[in-house]
Amino acid sequence: MKYLIVLLTTALLTACATPSSSEPNADNSQRPSMEQLGRMPLPVGTKLRTAESLIFGVGEGWLGRAVFELPNDATSSYNFFAEQLPRQGWTMIASVRGKKSLLVLTRAERAATIEIEDSGLFSGALASMTISPVGSTGGAPAGPGVVVQPLGGAGARRP
Repeated sequence: MKYLIVLLTTALLTACATPSSSEPNADNSQRPSMEQLGRMPLPVGTKLRTAESLIFGVGEGWLGRAVFELPNDATSSYNFFAEQLPRQGWTMIASVRGKKSLLVLTRAERAATIEIEDSGLFSGALASMTISPVGSTGGAPAGPGVVVQPLGGAGARRP
């Protein structure tokens, strides 16, 4: 009888500790996804590096940092963003072409910074896209429940 109680207790504890296959995995439900980026133009075949990305919000109001593996080389990827983002209403503020290229754009109350570099000899490029609100130095609302506080005003000193 004693062994039966120990066996049943062990089976019960094991069943409680094993996650059900119908429950969503907590790690996957919190990971960024391509669907969060809304209509942001991206080359066909682009893959989001979820472990390196931090995205808040969904659709046209998202902000944060998204890291991508692009299917084309850095030059073609740069050309894609330089052509497609203005078609979506983004205005080019600055750009730099080089080993690591940079595009800076604005649209309404948002700013986008895109860094692009080749990822290797036989593969495409890597891109890091950072989207943030612009304007007020007192903190800008970025969507329901999210407030972004700037680190300093236009004349802020750096140590």
